[in-house]
Amino acid sequence: MDQKLKNFIYSQNSLNTFKSCPLKFKYKYIDNINWKFDSIESRDYYEGLKSGSDFHLLCERYFKNIPIGENISEEFKLWIEKIKDVIDIDDSKIYLPEYEVRIKIGENYLTAKYDLVIIDDNSIEIWDWKTESQNSSYKNIENRMQTIVYMYLAKEVIQKIYNLDIATENISMKYFRLKIDNSPITLKYTNEKHIRSKSIIENFINNISSLDFDGYIDKNKNHCKYCEFNKLCNNQKINYDIIDFDESEEEDD
Repeated sequence: MDQKLKNFIYSQNSLNTFKSCPLKFKYKYIDNINWKFDSIESRDYYEGLKSGSDFHLLCERYFKNIPIGENISEEFKLWIEKIKDVIDIDDSKIYLPEYEVRIKIGENYLTAKYDLVIIDDNSIEIWDWKTESQNSSYKNIENRMQTIVYMYLAKEVIQKIYNLDIATENISMKYFRLKIDNSPITLKYTNEKHIRSKSIIENFINNISSLDFDGYIDKNKNHCKYCEFNKLCNNQKINYDIIDFDESEEEDD
């Protein structure tokens, strides 16, 4: 194992990076290369990420019953109203915005930071705000590393923290694509999915731990045009319209 990975705290973002390309993982998490440009395109891209982060902070204030103020953009006002329309505040439930948990797996840890968790006596709802315009199929969303990690940790950690015995089938994850949808996409969990998620997560961590990154140069060429390191690897211009920064960089990130 590379010494920089000893006691490493994994997230859905780092696991997804390795899944996309092990060399990209090496650049980001072992070599600690922060690859940003001063081009207009890159500034626009990173400003978009900051805008998403600002909206997540606004939601955190709302669900903590902190005044969000009046000096917010019309787009943010619209998104907040969409959220209010689908989430009724119920005093009998627990609302956990920007909620972070972790679990130990071998010598390492796996962490997740949720946009919102809603808990009652017999269910856990995971909410994730998406502020980009990207459209994905239900199957792609269901198989997303974020879905796998977040639902797995909800079952393994969140219910134990609150001393609950919630059936796996009563755990759900709701992706709310605020730019393109008026209601969330809801994914249900099962025991079979939980077993599969555990296997996927442990296999990825084992594969990362056992890979010799010293001098590693192999790259996933099918991923290059979607990668922020395309310029570094291939001396090719980055297209920020299709770049594959994991959307969770807004959160774990």
